[in-house]
Amino acid sequence: MTKACLALAFFCLFFVLPLRAFDWETATVNGRDYVTLRSFCTFYGFYYEVPGGDYFTSRSTAHSLRFKLGNSDIYIDGVHYVLSLPIESGDHDWLVSRMDVIKLFDPILRPTEASDRHTIRGVVIDPGHGGTDNGAASSLGYEKTYTLETAFILEGILRAAGLKTVLTRRTDVFVDLYERAHIASLYPDYAFVSIHYNSATPEAHGLETYCLAPRGAASSSSAYLSRADIYKLPGNDTDALNILLASCVHSEIIRLNPGDPSADRGVKRARFVVIKQNILPAILVEGGFVSNHMEARRIDREDYRQRLAEAIARGIIRFVNVMGDRNIPLPEETAPAPKPVPVAPPAPSGLASESMYGAFPKPSPVSTSTASHKPKKKKPITTNGTPSNAPNTVQTPVPANPTQSASARSSTTPPPAPASSTSTPPPAATPAETATAPVGGIKPANATPSGPLNLNEPVSPAPTSVSDKPAASAEPDEPPTVSIYPTAQATNAATPTTPPSTSQP
Repeated sequence: MTKACLALAFFCLFFVLPLRAFDWETATVNGRDYVTLRSFCTFYGFYYEVPGGDYFTSRSTAHSLRFKLGNSDIYIDGVHYVLSLPIESGDHDWLVSRMDVIKLFDPILRPTEASDRHTIRGVVIDPGHGGTDNGAASSLGYEKTYTLETAFILEGILRAAGLKTVLTRRTDVFVDLYERAHIASLYPDYAFVSIHYNSATPEAHGLETYCLAPRGAASSSSAYLSRADIYKLPGNDTDALNILLASCVHSEIIRLNPGDPSADRGVKRARFVVIKQNILPAILVEGGFVSNHMEARRIDREDYRQRLAEAIARGIIRFVNVMGDRNIPLPEETAPAPKPVPVAPPAPSGLASESMYGAFPKPSPVSTSTASHKPKKKKPITTNGTPSNAPNTVQTPVPANPTQSASARSSTTPPPAPASSTSTPPPAATPAETATAPVGGIKPANATPSGPLNLNEPVSPAPTSVSDKPAASAEPDEPPTVSIYPTAQATNAATPTTPPSTSQP
C-alpha cells in the first residue's frame, strides 16, 4: 500500500511540476512592457482564439472578459473598467500592458493572492465637501448635504455588520483634504471611502468609482502623461487593494440602474488628494449627477441615498471578507430596484458596435466647459438625529497606534449581460515554446502558488512620451464641479466652478 501511494505521488508530481513555471510572451511598445493576449488568457484560464476583428470576448470557469483593440475600456464580468494603457496590436497577437496585468487584472481575478492582504477592522467614511465648500448643486440641494446624509446611513449599516467606523466630518463644516487623509492614517487597519455626487451637462448620468492611478500612468481624464505622474505617492503602496476595493463597490452600485447599462461609467483612475495621500485602501464614489434633472430628483430622495449606502456597504463587506477570509453577511436591499432613468439620446462612442453580446448602448456626453448651477434654495443639513451644532468628533475607540503618520507608510459604454454560449470552449492554449523571458514571476491560474506576484514598478516610458504642459492644466485636488468624461479626444482637464479647497504641495 505504501509503495502504491508513493508511486501515485511521483506520478502527480511529474505532471504538476511543469505547471509551476510560466513563460510570458512579451513585447515592448513605446518603452512600455506588454504581454501577449495568448499568454494572458493562458495564465488566467480564459479561452483563447486569435482575434479576428476589433473585439475580443472570452470566458474562464469564473469570469467573462471583453476587450476592444486600441481602447482602454474593458469589461470583466460585465463591469466597466478603464485601463491605464489601451490594448495594442502586435506582430502576431494583441498586447496587454504589464502595468494593467499587475495593477488591475491580477487583484481582480486573483484577489486572494494579493501579497498585502490583511484583516480590515473598520472603515473611514469621508463625506465630500462641507462648510463653505458646497460642492455640486441643483435646485433641490447641495452635494455637501447629500454626502453627509449618505455617510450617516452607510455608517449605521456597517456598524450593524460589526465593523467600526470613523467619519471625517459629522456636521456642515469644512475639512481640509490633507486633513481627511491624515485622519485616515490614524487607523491603519481600516479602509477609506469618500462619497461624492457628480455634475456636468444635463445629459450626463450614471455612477463611477475612482481609485489611485498607478505610478507611471496618467489619470483616466488625461490624454497625456505628465512628469508628476511618474512620482510615487503614499497611496501607491496599496495599489492592488485600491483597485480590489473599487471593483467590489462599483460592481454593487451599478445594480442601482438595472434598466440602463450605460449608467456604468466605470472604475477609473485619478490622483485626488484624499486617495493619493492615503495610506489605506482608498476609493472615491460618485453616486450620480445632480446636474441631470432625473438623477437630481432621485438623489434628493432619502430612499435612493439609503439604497446607494446599502450598495456601497455590500461592496465594502465583500472586500472585507476577501481581505480577512471572513464571512460577514451582506446587507439586504430595503427597497426594490428603481425604474430606469430616462435620458436624452446620447452621442456616438468608440465602443458602440454589434458583437456577440449585441449592440452596446452609447454613453452620455459630458461637456468640458464650466457650467453654473445656482440653487433656488438651500436645504438644511440633516444628520439622522445628530444636532446641526454637534461637535465634529470621532466616536470610535482610539487605534493601537494613533500617532502613525501618513508618511510612515510609504468614465464610456458597458455591455449588456452576455448571451449563453451554445458550446463549451476548448481548454486554454499552452504558451509557445519560443516564449521570451517571464515577466515578474507571475504564476498561472492553474499552477501551484510559489510566492506573491512581483510588484516591481513597470518600466517608465521614454522621455518623449511625457508631456511638459503647464501646471494650470493639472488635475484638481478633488472631483471638479464639471467632470471630464475621458475619451481619446480629451486633451485638457475641466476647470472647476469653484477654486480647489487646497493647493497642490
